[in-house]
This record gives sequence, structure tokens and C-alpha cells, in this order.
Amino acid sequence: MSLNQPIHTGGSSELEGSPRQWFAAIAVLVLLTEQTALGLSLIAPALGQLATKYHTTQIAWMITIFMLAGAVLTPLLGKIGDRVGKKRVLVITALVGTAGSVICALASNYGTVLMGRALMGSAAAFLPLTYSLVRDVFPEKYRNLSIGIATNGAGVVTILGPFLAGFLIDQIAPEAVFWFMAALSLAGAVGTILIVPESETRNRSAFDVPGIISLAVGLLALMYGITNLTAWGVLSARSLTFVGGGLVVLVAWWMWELRAAEPFIDPRLLSSRPMWTVILGYSLICSGMVVATSYLPTMLQTPRSLGGDYGFGLDATGVAVYCILGGIATVAVGVGVGVASRRYGFRPFLLLSGVFIIAASLVLAFLHTESWMPILGFGLVGVASMSYVAGAGLMMQLTPEKSRGVSAGMLAAIQGVIGSTVLQVAGLVLSNHVRATPGAGPGPLVYSTSGWVLTFGVGAVAGLIGLAIATLVPKPQKQAEPATGAEGPLRATAGA
Repeated sequence: MSLNQPIHTGGSSELEGSPRQWFAAIAVLVLLTEQTALGLSLIAPALGQLATKYHTTQIAWMITIFMLAGAVLTPLLGKIGDRVGKKRVLVITALVGTAGSVICALASNYGTVLMGRALMGSAAAFLPLTYSLVRDVFPEKYRNLSIGIATNGAGVVTILGPFLAGFLIDQIAPEAVFWFMAALSLAGAVGTILIVPESETRNRSAFDVPGIISLAVGLLALMYGITNLTAWGVLSARSLTFVGGGLVVLVAWWMWELRAAEPFIDPRLLSSRPMWTVILGYSLICSGMVVATSYLPTMLQTPRSLGGDYGFGLDATGVAVYCILGGIATVAVGVGVGVASRRYGFRPFLLLSGVFIIAASLVLAFLHTESWMPILGFGLVGVASMSYVAGAGLMMQLTPEKSRGVSAGMLAAIQGVIGSTVLQVAGLVLSNHVRATPGAGPGPLVYSTSGWVLTFGVGAVAGLIGLAIATLVPKPQKQAEPATGAEGPLRATAGA
């Protein structure tokens, strides 16, 4: 099958053939959708050794630039996918990610590494491109399940990622993680070319260059400011400049889009009740999960002798063992929601995910003295990950056919901004609750129990607000798919 060959089935593009062919296609796509999670879980354990190799104290930029590039590139790549074909953009993006990984593996200086990591950040577009492509080309009976597998396949990374990282770093070299990423990305590109069909849907509208540039600049400034809030201080001149400046640019972008003849994405689509409730509800619920997954390892790695009533002194492998239940739950709910949504729709599962992330956050906040407690808490986080399937499924049902790629990209970008903001708020709360440890020397920071309660409480509050907004998502109604090429006011509701 050629790079851009569509599959014709009576005017719509769908994957034909046996269930085995469908499974092969989604398996190939999962190789790509895993890249974002792997780009963090495989690299994070290697940061210490890489900092030593490149003699830098700015090693955190390997994570920051990956996230910044992803936030800026994802809506643009989604829009290009709508215009030239989502499969084609998936393949090109996979090749860009492969090149970025190779650059990182061969880099002789830290600046080159950061350039490679920025290219690797394009992996953030894999997931929204994949589920919008699935919506376009997969048979209806496989569609929801495929979205569930694609979005929640990251549970496998939760289980295997730390063990794989340990093997590659300890038994080969820190650079081996980049070679592994390059091989996986290249395999995904080749598999996509050979197995995955292309969507026939095209959006031939002109590129809104001012809209693209202003959105990119606004997102970049805003994300840069948000990711540095803890280091700079909320009211510092730099924070106000980047966060405030980014918001001003984004407001200008919104005003431009309202008046543009062919906007990058129609603001009326994003501001309709079905759409904004899904976007904000999904983003806030996911933010609660971001807080839990980001800060739980630190709590687990704290020795009990320092933590007092929390901490288990775990190494990275020990943390991975504690997170296995959460990884299994993530995969299981992805498949389960994919199947059940054909009957019940996606809306109930978005609501349920809010309930579970609130419960998970409260368990992590108040139950931390025995080993089973954080295991249970992270297991509930895994169940809450049904929000990934529900949010993606609702977004695809609500979006006009020719705007699915850019809409999925905007969902990812907005979730990234809100998630980073909530994470920084939680970080600021935790940093203000450092506990003195007489005789402990200049070792790692130790946080008070109340600090952890408040930090995970931030995640619970985010989940609660997200749940409240999600209740405003319109209830399911039987309806036809949005008409092909419909670009006018949103007509679809959050149906099954």
C-alpha cells in the first residue's frame, strides 16, 4: 500500500478486510501513540548520567523542550493532516521523530541534544492524529475499541517502561534509550505505510498563516512561562512577561480567527457548549492524573526514616512495581470503554473518570502508611484514565469531518496547557511544605505530610471541577454523523 493510498468503500474511507488486518493496523498505530509516554518514561531515568556526560546543570530542559515542542506542533500537524492526509502526516512525523532520536544518540554537545529532543517532541501529535484517522477509516464496529486501544496503550509503558529503561541504561548505555526510540518510531512509520489506510477526507481551505503563527507564538510563550513558574515565582517579571504575553497573543489569535474567512480552526466550534464542556472537563480530569503520576514517585522514594508516616525508600524499579496495577487498569479500561461505549456512549465514562481521579487523589493524600495504599491509589488513577478514551471519542463525534485532525490537536494542546498549570500549582504547594530534618545533612528535600495532602488535594480539586463541567456535556441523542465537509456551527451532541 502506498503512502497516501485511500481505501474506497462507497464514498467513505474504511479499513476493509478481516479482523486480523484491523488488529495489525491498530497494533502498528500503537507503536506511534506510545512514543509520547516513552519520550518521558525512558528518558527520565537517564537524565542524571546525561547531565554528567554533557556537563550541564540544565538537564531538565530535555523534558521541557520535548513538551514545549509538542504543545506547539500538535495543532499544526493536525491541521496539515486534515489537508494532505492524516496517514501521510503520521509517517512524516514518525520520520522526524526518528531523526530526532538519532541526533540525540549521536550528539557531541548538549545544544545538539536539545535540538533532537525538540524534533522528538513532534510525537505529541501521534495520538490525536491516530484517533482522528481511526474515526475516518476504521469500520464502525471496530472504531471505539480502536480509539480505546490507541489512547490507553500507554498503560503498557507504565508497566514496562521503567524496567526497559533500566536495562538499556545499565546494561548498554544511556544513549541506548534514543536508539530504541528511533527503532520504534521507524518501525511505526514503515508499518503505517504498509498496513494503515489513508483517509479520503481533505480540508482544502487555505492556510491561515497569521492564525498559525499567532497560535504557535502564544502557546510557546504561555507554556514556557507556566513550566517555569516554580523556578521563577508566580509574580516574577519573567513569569508575568511570558504567561501574560502568551495570553495576550492567544486572545489576539482568537479575535483574528473570528474574523478570518478561512480560520485555522473556527472559534465558534470550540466555544459551542458540547465542545467547550468536553475540552475543559477532559483537561481538568486529566490534570488530576498528571499530578498523581508526577509526584507519587517522589513520595514513594522518600525513606520512611525521613518521611515519618510516609515513604518506602524505593528505587526506580521499586516504583515501577508499585505502579503495575495502575498500568494494568489503564489498558483494561481502554479496552472496556472501547467496547461499552458502543452501547452507552462516551459521556458516562468521562463522568466516571472524574469520580475515580477524585477518589485516587484522596487515597494518595490520606492513605500512605502501608504499601497497599499507594498501590490502590495508583490503581484508581489507572481506572480514571478512561477519560483519555472518553475525551477522544467525544471530540471525534462532535467535530466536523474535515476538521477532526486540527480539533484533536487543539484538544491535546489545551489539555497540555491546563495540565501544566495544575502541575505547577501542585509543585508550588509542595515546595512550601519542606520539612526540616535535623542531622539529615544536605540530602534530598523532605516534604511534610500536610504538603502531600495539599498537593494531591490540588489534583482532587482539579478532578472535581472537571467532573462538574463534564456534567454539562449534552446527553446522548440518536443522530447522524456530521455531514461530510460540514464546517458551520456545531450540530452534533455528545452522542453514543
